[in-house]
Amino acid sequence: MKKNNFKKDLQEKENKNYFNDEEDIDLEADDLYGKDALNTVTQPFEEYFEKFNVLYNQHMEKFQAFEYDYQIPLTNPDYESLIQSHFMIYEKNLGLFDFVKSENKTFDKICASFVYVDNQIKQIEEQFYKFLDKLTIYGELSDLHQNEETKLNEGESEIMIARMLGMFKNIYDIIKKIINYVTFNINTLNLLYNKKDPISKSFKNFNLNFPLDTIGRALSMIYVLDQVVEQNDYLQQHWNFYKRMIKIVKGDINKYNTNQQNLKNQIKQSLSGTCLNGVLQLKWDQGINDVNGKEKSPNIPAIKNNKDFFNLINQYLKERIDLFEKKVGSPQELFERDLIMPTLCVYAILRRLYSEEDRNLWKSLWTIQKKLPMVEGHSQVLCYISKFLMEVTPLAKKSSTMDPKDPIQNFKMYLAKLSQTFPQSINVLYQQFTAWIVRMDSFATSQAAFNGIEKVPKEKAKELIEERMAVRVTLAMSGIQIGSQIRNLLQSLLLGHYGLEEQTLDKSLIKDVVLAVQMLKSIEYYYELKFDSFQPALIQHQIAKNGLAQLTTVIGKVKTSPKNYGAGANELIGALQIVISMLKSTLTPIKLETLHFCTDFVYQIFNPQEKEDFKYILNRLDKSILLPYYVRKVTASTYFYWCRDLLPQFFQSIYQEPSIAKRFQFLLNAVSDCSQQLKGCQHLDEPDELYDSFRKYVVQEFYIEYLQPLARDIEDYLRIQVHTVLIQKITALNPFKQQVKDLKRLLDVDQVLIFDSIVNLRQEINQQLNETFYNINVLNMYDQETYEQMRTIANYKFGLHLMNVYLPSQTVDQGSFDVLDIIKNIPAFLTKYTYNLFQQQFVQITSESKQVYSISIKQISDSIRTHGPGILNTNVNSVYNYIKKKIQVFSQFLFDDYIQSPLMREEKFFKDKKDELEGCYPFERAEGLYKEIKKMGTFDDGSNYMDKFRTLITHIGNALAFVRLLRSAALHFASKGLEFCPNKEQQPFEIPCQESGFSDTTIKIAKELDEIFVQLKNSFSENTDYIHMLVKVFESIRSPENKHLNRFHLIVPALTINYIEKMIMAKEQMGKRSQNDCFISDDGFVIGIQYFLSLLDLKSKFDSLHWRKEIRQRYQKDKQAATNLQQRSNQQSQRAADEINLQKELSLKKITSQYEEYQMFFYGFNACKILFIDK
Repeated sequence: MKKNNFKKDLQEKENKNYFNDEEDIDLEADDLYGKDALNTVTQPFEEYFEKFNVLYNQHMEKFQAFEYDYQIPLTNPDYESLIQSHFMIYEKNLGLFDFVKSENKTFDKICASFVYVDNQIKQIEEQFYKFLDKLTIYGELSDLHQNEETKLNEGESEIMIARMLGMFKNIYDIIKKIINYVTFNINTLNLLYNKKDPISKSFKNFNLNFPLDTIGRALSMIYVLDQVVEQNDYLQQHWNFYKRMIKIVKGDINKYNTNQQNLKNQIKQSLSGTCLNGVLQLKWDQGINDVNGKEKSPNIPAIKNNKDFFNLINQYLKERIDLFEKKVGSPQELFERDLIMPTLCVYAILRRLYSEEDRNLWKSLWTIQKKLPMVEGHSQVLCYISKFLMEVTPLAKKSSTMDPKDPIQNFKMYLAKLSQTFPQSINVLYQQFTAWIVRMDSFATSQAAFNGIEKVPKEKAKELIEERMAVRVTLAMSGIQIGSQIRNLLQSLLLGHYGLEEQTLDKSLIKDVVLAVQMLKSIEYYYELKFDSFQPALIQHQIAKNGLAQLTTVIGKVKTSPKNYGAGANELIGALQIVISMLKSTLTPIKLETLHFCTDFVYQIFNPQEKEDFKYILNRLDKSILLPYYVRKVTASTYFYWCRDLLPQFFQSIYQEPSIAKRFQFLLNAVSDCSQQLKGCQHLDEPDELYDSFRKYVVQEFYIEYLQPLARDIEDYLRIQVHTVLIQKITALNPFKQQVKDLKRLLDVDQVLIFDSIVNLRQEINQQLNETFYNINVLNMYDQETYEQMRTIANYKFGLHLMNVYLPSQTVDQGSFDVLDIIKNIPAFLTKYTYNLFQQQFVQITSESKQVYSISIKQISDSIRTHGPGILNTNVNSVYNYIKKKIQVFSQFLFDDYIQSPLMREEKFFKDKKDELEGCYPFERAEGLYKEIKKMGTFDDGSNYMDKFRTLITHIGNALAFVRLLRSAALHFASKGLEFCPNKEQQPFEIPCQESGFSDTTIKIAKELDEIFVQLKNSFSENTDYIHMLVKVFESIRSPENKHLNRFHLIVPALTINYIEKMIMAKEQMGKRSQNDCFISDDGFVIGIQYFLSLLDLKSKFDSLHWRKEIRQRYQKDKQAATNLQQRSNQQSQRAADEINLQKELSLKKITSQYEEYQMFFYGFNACKILFIDK
């Protein structure tokens, strides 16, 4: 970081005091500049300079981090440009008549009047286009970064348009101002070119184009407003909704707490795309005519009778048409196409003021669209020449000789030709651009070009300075010329295809479009970098010198023989005097306007060649004085918001060409040009909503199209490099035979600035690769050496510092158990273990081994402590993939016709007999369904289809139970850390540190410690519900294509019968000699049933079966039957009675056992409901 070494000792004393907040240095506010400071004799200027020196160094300290955190492509940035002095030309309290001074006072007044109006129109333009920014983005919603499009709720359209009402009023007021200024110019020109007025003799020989330019620019603003409104469907639609709402309110004023006057004020405003037509219908000569249209003075004719004024406008239009024919579309074009719309507006005024219809003039304007069918209106809004001429200034009778005849077809042909020639044109401009860049970086624009100039003789030094400044002037003009050519091509191509929705941009042009954008932003960057080399005062002196030389000889001739120039000699002399005084003085924007007005007179004394030479001088003078404005104009890319669908292709294009990756920042700079427009959004709740949404969208696409592919390719490269050594069948890539992408160049971009977010590519790639390697190594810990080699190659080849993914195997308390062993083979674990819902543990199913293992919260918690909380997401992802596969099997089983047909039968039966059955699904029907499915066949292990289906649901329930166990273990792990956290009553550490007056660093650390405690407490909360997430992620299964799943609840009763049989058999097996396949609980089935009922939204339908009530009634019925059997036994013999009693006891025992199992099932079933409650 460079630093000013002036007064080094003083700086070291003051270096401890830094700014608390970033701020600009205001010389006047700091008493470093101003009248008081300049008039003070007690304090010498050295003191002020020392104070500025201290402020400068303190300011530089604020940006030291930028040396590492931010990078400008192509060349090293000049960090001193972060704070620099730009000496712009500025004069205080200087009015028009202070510099509009000549010997002709009348001319001075006329000149000042026209210049003032033009200056006011320019000020209106600046404000008006800010309003147009808000209108163009009206209706855009902040959903760009979201996957689904947001839909407006009822009433939101009316609220959005209501937020714009104040702006509509402001636009209405501006249009009234424009009308007043245009009226003034028209009536003033009518008076100046009135034959009956003596002053007309002085002006009739001069063509005053300056006021006509002002009229054209003023009316073109109104037409652009028309196009913005017309091309924004949301404006018209929402305004209609708003008017409908006003009518409803009007019907019941008291209900809505308003009054009739307020409603009248609301509905006075209207939206339409015909403002210009309405403006043109005004009486422009109303200032000199009375109400009845009669002339107030016979010496002042109506405008329609003023032929000289007509000839002035007609000549103006012909000159403009000739200019367009020569320049538009040619390599010499600069900003000529920006004059087309004002010229058309002047023609519209001509048609309104005079009833004559010059068909040839109309055809000449119509022919312009052969070269350029449309021009930029504002942002993405286009103005079509054919549309203007047909709607605003139509011919009374359509011409049969129009060329082109079909404007739409002509527009398509223009776009097709432009698409075909675009690559070649961009390549030609790229050659000019590279030559310009080299010259900009050369000795000619460096400050060293003037080193040692003081040692050269005065005259020689003067020549050297003029020579080198001439080179800089040429470079400044060349950059704008190249930028203008690129802008015209790029804007026509992108906005042309945007306007013609049916024709999309050819993908083969993406590369050239990206190159054009990068050239534009490179030009902008180099002008900023070399700004000090183009000081306006020095450049003005260099250009004005040539103009003065041309005028000095002319003014002498005019003064010596004024009669040769007719009655306008005095006005000509006055204009020459003002022009010469302007060129000798320091030019400001308003002085430039005055200069342009006076040159309308000066041009009359030049021959055609001299006139072109002087126009060339004035053009260079205008561009040099307003250099920042023109640079911004040619390089601005605000329309990229509307071409955002092309951004993914732009990013892909750069990713496919690593050699241009360093220029990525230029493309992102172009995308961010629309920031101010988006931040001015007025129709949404918050002004920054649309900006934030677009920023997130760009960042998201950057990650998807650039960062993620780069991470994948780097990972593939590392794997190939390692596996070619370890596996013989894999061969390394041969760069001579195969195309190998230079990934290091893509990574060397290092950092990019996307709007106000700095993205560090290496950090992001590090994070993605660390996560990938960690997740894979967790499942295959024996690959740790392979990943260590990949980590080493990544550091050596790409400068990536990946973390060591080696994981310790286990802790002492864990024994031989590790949760990672489960993840490696989930199906085997879910088959060998059963789950106990209430104790939250898995117990192994008995086998020939004498040992039975169990897994509880403590063991899982120890595994988390060993491997870290990061394994939670890995485990949940593995369970998710397992459940995803099992749900497919689940769906296939229910889809089978042999299953679906009985379920449809049961559904119809229950629907028809529900009232007779008192809402209870019969046990006999469930048992019959179970037996029917059993008869479908058996497998080798003796199980049937119902057994397989129950096992499937049980495994899915066990998987969910494992996720529940993981979460409980994670909470247990987090609870250990809470032992060291302060109580809720204790205040944060940050507050006592601030009260004690500790340093900022200590306060910052205390704040971070408080955030750690908060994060730890939040991790102990119950916000992360993985089971609920596993329900949400599969909710798409409820789609109409899976309607066969909607009868799942009908098979649940049969499943419970099968489940109870299996449970009783497993428990009875424990009392036998062979104790294989024994277990005491299998609550995974209960969780699985509840999961699918929640997933398929069948809880209410299952509840409608009243299955628990049916089981209770069945138990009571069977118990009563056993009791009746005992009563009948009293009438039998003793032996028969003993047998019946034995049968009765066995029956009661079996019935009681079954009922108890059913009761345990329903207890677990109800307990599981809390796991699947919608949040």
